[in-house]
Amino acid sequence: MSEESISATEARSGRPVTLSKATLTKARAHLRKVDPTMASLMSKVGKTELRSEADMTIYHSLVRAIVYQMLSTKSAAAIYGRLVESCQGDVCPARIDSLGEQALRDIGFSRAKVASVTDLTQKMQSGDIPTDTQLQQMSDQSLVDCLTTVKGIGAWTVEMLMFFNLRRANVFPATDLGVRKGHMLAYGLDEMLPAKALLAESEIWKPYRSLAAWYLWRATDSVDW
Repeated sequence: MSEESISATEARSGRPVTLSKATLTKARAHLRKVDPTMASLMSKVGKTELRSEADMTIYHSLVRAIVYQMLSTKSAAAIYGRLVESCQGDVCPARIDSLGEQALRDIGFSRAKVASVTDLTQKMQSGDIPTDTQLQQMSDQSLVDCLTTVKGIGAWTVEMLMFFNLRRANVFPATDLGVRKGHMLAYGLDEMLPAKALLAESEIWKPYRSLAAWYLWRATDSVDW
Protein backbone atom coordinates (compact mmCIF):
# COMPACT_ATOMS: atom_id res chain seq x y z
CA MET A 1 0.00 0.00 0.00
CA SER A 2 1.60 3.28 -1.09
CA GLU A 3 1.39 6.59 0.76
CA GLU A 4 -1.11 7.71 -1.88
CA SER A 5 -3.31 4.66 -1.38
CA ILE A 6 -3.09 5.07 2.41
CA SER A 7 -4.40 8.61 2.03
CA ALA A 8 -7.13 7.44 -0.33
CA THR A 9 -8.19 4.71 2.09
CA GLU A 10 -8.34 7.18 4.94
CA ALA A 11 -10.35 9.63 2.85
CA ARG A 12 -12.89 6.96 1.90
CA SER A 13 -13.32 5.59 5.42
CA GLY A 14 -13.09 8.91 7.22
CA ARG A 15 -10.78 7.23 9.75
CA PRO A 16 -6.98 7.08 10.08
CA VAL A 17 -5.29 3.90 8.87
CA THR A 18 -4.30 1.44 11.60
CA LEU A 19 -1.38 -0.94 11.97
CA SER A 20 -3.06 -4.19 11.05
CA LYS A 21 -0.99 -7.32 10.40
CA ALA A 22 -1.04 -6.64 6.65
CA THR A 23 -0.18 -2.97 7.10
CA LEU A 24 2.76 -3.84 9.34
CA THR A 25 4.32 -5.93 6.58
CA LYS A 26 4.04 -3.03 4.16
CA ALA A 27 5.27 -0.59 6.80
CA ARG A 28 8.44 -2.57 7.45
CA ALA A 29 9.18 -2.76 3.73
CA HIS A 30 8.60 0.99 3.36
CA LEU A 31 10.94 1.93 6.22
CA ARG A 32 13.70 -0.29 4.88
CA LYS A 33 13.32 1.24 1.44
CA VAL A 34 13.41 4.92 2.39
CA ASP A 35 16.00 4.87 5.20
CA PRO A 36 19.11 2.61 5.28
CA THR A 37 19.88 3.56 8.90
CA MET A 38 16.37 2.62 9.99
CA ALA A 39 16.74 -0.62 8.02
CA SER A 40 19.92 -1.40 9.97
CA LEU A 41 18.16 -0.68 13.25
CA MET A 42 15.28 -2.93 12.30
CA SER A 43 17.73 -5.78 11.60
CA LYS A 44 19.40 -5.26 14.99
CA VAL A 45 16.07 -5.22 16.85
CA GLY A 46 14.58 -8.13 14.94
CA LYS A 47 10.94 -8.84 14.21
CA THR A 48 9.06 -8.70 17.49
CA GLU A 49 5.46 -7.90 18.26
CA LEU A 50 4.24 -4.41 19.11
CA ARG A 51 2.54 -4.12 22.48
CA SER A 52 -1.17 -3.54 22.03
CA GLU A 53 -3.90 -2.14 24.24
CA ALA A 54 -6.58 -2.72 21.61
CA ASP A 55 -8.51 -4.91 24.05
CA MET A 56 -8.74 -2.07 26.57
CA THR A 57 -11.32 0.68 26.63
CA ILE A 58 -10.02 4.13 25.81
CA TYR A 59 -10.63 5.14 29.43
CA HIS A 60 -8.48 2.25 30.69
CA SER A 61 -5.66 3.14 28.27
CA LEU A 62 -5.73 6.78 29.33
CA VAL A 63 -5.60 5.86 33.02
CA ARG A 64 -2.64 3.58 32.31
CA ALA A 65 -0.86 6.37 30.43
CA ILE A 66 -1.46 8.77 33.32
CA VAL A 67 0.08 6.25 35.72
CA TYR A 68 3.19 5.97 33.53
CA GLN A 69 3.71 9.72 33.12
CA MET A 70 7.12 10.86 34.44
CA LEU A 71 7.89 7.56 36.21
CA SER A 72 10.34 4.75 35.59
CA THR A 73 8.80 1.71 33.93
CA LYS A 74 9.38 -0.37 37.09
CA SER A 75 7.69 2.11 39.44
CA ALA A 76 4.78 2.74 37.09
CA ALA A 77 4.22 -0.98 36.53
CA ALA A 78 4.00 -1.57 40.28
CA ILE A 79 1.43 1.20 40.77
CA TYR A 80 -0.55 0.10 37.73
CA GLY A 81 -0.58 -3.49 38.97
CA ARG A 82 -1.99 -2.38 42.33
CA LEU A 83 -4.63 -0.32 40.54
CA VAL A 84 -5.78 -3.23 38.38
CA GLU A 85 -5.94 -5.44 41.47
CA SER A 86 -7.97 -2.83 43.37
CA CYS A 87 -10.37 -2.58 40.42
CA GLN A 88 -10.64 -6.39 40.26
CA GLY A 89 -9.33 -6.27 36.70
CA ASP A 90 -11.96 -3.81 35.47
CA VAL A 91 -10.43 -0.31 35.21
CA CYS A 92 -13.57 1.70 34.45
CA PRO A 93 -15.09 4.98 35.65
CA ALA A 94 -17.46 3.27 38.10
CA ARG A 95 -14.66 1.29 39.78
CA ILE A 96 -12.32 4.27 40.02
CA ASP A 97 -15.14 6.42 41.39
CA SER A 98 -15.92 3.81 44.05
CA LEU A 99 -12.28 3.62 45.12
CA GLY A 100 -12.11 7.31 45.96
CA GLU A 101 -9.14 9.66 46.05
CA GLN A 102 -7.51 8.35 49.23
CA ALA A 103 -7.41 4.80 47.89
CA LEU A 104 -5.65 6.07 44.75
CA ARG A 105 -3.13 7.89 46.95
CA ASP A 106 -2.55 4.68 48.94
CA ILE A 107 -1.95 2.79 45.69
CA GLY A 108 0.81 5.26 44.82
CA PHE A 109 -0.82 8.02 42.78
CA SER A 110 0.57 11.53 43.25
CA ARG A 111 -1.91 14.30 44.04
CA ALA A 112 -1.61 15.55 40.45
CA LYS A 113 -2.38 12.11 39.05
CA VAL A 114 -5.34 11.69 41.39
CA ALA A 115 -6.67 15.02 40.10
CA SER A 116 -6.12 13.92 36.50
CA VAL A 117 -7.82 10.53 36.85
CA THR A 118 -10.68 12.08 38.82
CA ASP A 119 -11.26 14.71 36.13
CA LEU A 120 -11.12 12.07 33.38
CA THR A 121 -13.59 9.90 35.30
CA GLN A 122 -16.04 12.75 35.82
CA LYS A 123 -15.86 13.83 32.18
CA MET A 124 -16.43 10.26 30.99
CA GLN A 125 -19.41 9.82 33.29
CA SER A 126 -20.96 13.17 32.34
CA GLY A 127 -20.53 12.61 28.60
CA ASP A 128 -18.13 15.54 28.18
CA ILE A 129 -15.76 12.97 26.70
CA PRO A 130 -17.48 11.09 23.83
CA THR A 131 -17.94 7.33 23.66
CA ASP A 132 -15.19 5.01 22.46
CA THR A 133 -16.90 4.62 19.11
CA GLN A 134 -17.01 8.37 18.60
CA LEU A 135 -13.41 8.84 19.72
CA GLN A 136 -12.21 6.11 17.37
CA GLN A 137 -13.69 7.99 14.43
CA MET A 138 -11.93 11.27 15.23
CA SER A 139 -8.87 12.57 13.43
CA ASP A 140 -5.60 12.66 15.35
CA GLN A 141 -5.84 16.40 15.95
CA SER A 142 -9.48 16.20 17.02
CA LEU A 143 -8.53 13.55 19.56
CA VAL A 144 -5.78 15.75 20.95
CA ASP A 145 -8.13 18.74 21.14
CA CYS A 146 -10.81 16.68 22.90
CA LEU A 147 -8.75 14.73 25.40
CA THR A 148 -6.35 17.48 26.43
CA THR A 149 -9.30 19.22 28.08
CA VAL A 150 -8.73 16.71 30.91
CA LYS A 151 -6.39 17.85 33.68
CA GLY A 152 -2.94 16.36 33.31
CA ILE A 153 -3.50 14.93 29.84
CA GLY A 154 -1.25 16.47 27.24
CA ALA A 155 -0.40 15.63 23.66
CA TRP A 156 2.05 12.88 24.68
CA THR A 157 -0.64 10.97 26.60
CA VAL A 158 -3.01 11.15 23.63
CA GLU A 159 -0.21 10.01 21.31
CA MET A 160 0.30 6.94 23.54
CA LEU A 161 -3.42 6.22 23.24
CA MET A 162 -3.32 6.56 19.45
CA PHE A 163 -0.26 4.33 19.28
CA PHE A 164 -1.06 1.48 21.66
CA ASN A 165 -4.87 1.42 21.78
CA LEU A 166 -6.04 2.80 18.44
CA ARG A 167 -2.89 1.51 16.69
CA ARG A 168 -2.78 4.40 14.24
CA ALA A 169 -0.12 4.13 11.57
CA ASN A 170 1.32 7.63 11.47
CA VAL A 171 1.79 8.75 15.09
CA PHE A 172 5.20 10.17 16.01
CA PRO A 173 5.74 11.26 19.66
CA ALA A 174 8.73 13.52 19.02
CA THR A 175 8.81 14.78 22.62
CA ASP A 176 9.15 11.27 24.05
CA LEU A 177 12.52 10.80 25.76
CA GLY A 178 12.83 7.17 24.67
CA VAL A 179 12.19 8.03 21.03
CA ARG A 180 14.69 10.88 21.13
CA LYS A 181 17.35 8.77 22.85
CA GLY A 182 16.78 5.87 20.48
CA HIS A 183 17.22 8.18 17.51
CA MET A 184 20.48 9.50 18.96
CA LEU A 185 21.84 5.97 19.43
CA ALA A 186 20.67 4.58 16.09
CA TYR A 187 21.93 7.53 14.07
CA GLY A 188 25.22 7.92 15.93
CA LEU A 189 24.59 11.44 17.23
CA ASP A 190 26.42 13.06 20.13
CA GLU A 191 23.22 14.37 21.68
CA MET A 192 19.47 14.04 21.31
CA LEU A 193 17.75 16.23 18.74
CA PRO A 194 15.21 18.77 19.98
CA ALA A 195 11.65 17.54 19.50
CA LYS A 196 10.94 20.01 16.69
CA ALA A 197 14.01 18.91 14.73
CA LEU A 198 13.20 15.22 15.26
CA LEU A 199 9.64 15.79 14.07
CA ALA A 200 11.05 17.27 10.86
CA GLU A 201 13.35 14.24 10.49
CA SER A 202 10.36 11.92 10.84
CA GLU A 203 8.86 13.13 7.55
CA ILE A 204 10.87 10.50 5.68
CA TRP A 205 9.02 7.67 7.48
CA LYS A 206 5.49 8.80 6.57
CA PRO A 207 2.92 7.28 6.40
CA TYR A 208 4.29 4.72 8.88
CA ARG A 209 5.88 6.89 11.54
CA SER A 210 4.32 4.84 14.35
CA LEU A 211 6.43 1.83 13.42
CA ALA A 212 9.54 4.01 13.11
CA ALA A 213 8.89 5.36 16.62
CA TRP A 214 8.52 1.81 17.93
CA TYR A 215 11.92 0.81 16.53
CA LEU A 216 13.49 3.92 18.02
CA TRP A 217 12.08 2.91 21.42
CA ARG A 218 13.57 -0.53 20.98
CA ALA A 219 16.96 0.99 20.19
CA THR A 220 17.26 1.92 23.87
CA ASP A 221 16.55 -1.53 25.32
CA SER A 222 17.00 -4.20 22.64
CA VAL A 223 20.30 -3.29 20.97
CA ASP A 224 23.83 -3.54 22.35
CA TRP A 225 25.54 -0.41 21.09
